[in-house]
Amino acid sequence: MKGLLLKDFYMAMKYCRAYVVIAVVFSLLSIWGNTSFLLAYPVLLASVIPVNLISYDEKSRWSSYSGVFPYSRQRLVSVKYLMALIFLAFAIVLVLIGQIARMLLNNTFDVNVVLSLVALLPAMGILAPSLMLPAIFKFGAEKGRIVFYVIICGFCAAFGVLGAIGEEADLANLMISMQSRLIPVITSVSVVLLAASWLLSIKVYKKKEI
Repeated sequence: MKGLLLKDFYMAMKYCRAYVVIAVVFSLLSIWGNTSFLLAYPVLLASVIPVNLISYDEKSRWSSYSGVFPYSRQRLVSVKYLMALIFLAFAIVLVLIGQIARMLLNNTFDVNVVLSLVALLPAMGILAPSLMLPAIFKFGAEKGRIVFYVIICGFCAAFGVLGAIGEEADLANLMISMQSRLIPVITSVSVVLLAASWLLSIKVYKKKEI
């Protein structure tokens, strides 16, 4: 598994550098512009990196060549989910740094808002790969991108609506309200969805002809 993780990490650093740069830029912009879009976009970018890695794997025919290595299909699937979680954690740290810096600069630091972000952002980041990866493993990166584009459009539409919440006070009140009501439910559903997606992708990929 370590070898697979390193392989995907090197690929991500070669082909997905722009994603990292964009995530850093948006996190910096969130220090001065506190909108839902600026908070969520780096997380969304990180969560779709595995889709790009699968696409490059298919172009290089890695799926066929991997058969000569002692890697099970379960591990080939699992490494993509692990990469999604690793880059998701990186994006969340960037967003949290930006938001904490913003609150400190404005003397509005609120630990409840930080805790709400810690709970909500992973749930949001988990949603995209959980919905996309089973379709990608089933139909391949090209056909599976239909699901990818639908989800991206859905997220952008949701962020556009939430982007209307522009003032920090409003966003803080929303976070505090969600912390005690919706966030526990959203987090629980996201974890269950991730586990179900992971198992489904393994099942689908084991039956796929390569």
